Amino acid sequence: MGGSQYDDEWVLPSADITLVLVGKLGYGKSATGNSILGREAFVSEYSHSGVTNTCQLGSTTLMDGRTINVIDTPGLFDMSIASDDAGKEIVKCMNMAKDGIHAVLMVFSGTSRFSREDASTIETIKVFFGEKIVDHMVLVFTYGDLVGESKLKNMLNDAPEYLQDQGPKAPSAAT
Repeated sequence: MGGSQYDDEWVLPSADITLVLVGKLGYGKSATGNSILGREAFVSEYSHSGVTNTCQLGSTTLMDGRTINVIDTPGLFDMSIASDDAGKEIVKCMNMAKDGIHAVLMVFSGTSRFSREDASTIETIKVFFGEKIVDHMVLVFTYGDLVGESKLKNMLNDAPEYLQDQGPKAPSAAT
């Protein structure tokens, strides 16, 4: 119905779901987590320094009894935290995910151009979690309300090749 390429009968798994929010300082990871949970579980404010210094876990229970766990992490490339310390803290979040991590939400700001530092953020996440993490990575663009839907779509269509290459690879046909 509707010609959708997606299965209209799609449902979430019956088990609890754990999501991890990662990205640069100030891109809206905590606010994204609050939106997912439907409440203010994480401190989220405009600031010139990092607000989240340690991994934090927030959860909500859905009407069907399943739990969604969201792990908020410190901002990568935060000048007030050594990059090794930020990396170690992000790896700690794996201990918070008792049943494993189901998806990593890579948060980017829709108000900023995608930079080499953003690309290296993806590479940093691969180092922390392994190459296969891209199979479980979802790119989230925040501040879309400030940019506007049509401009955001244009930005995504004109995204640099290194951003477009992060998606799953289609199997090549044998010749």
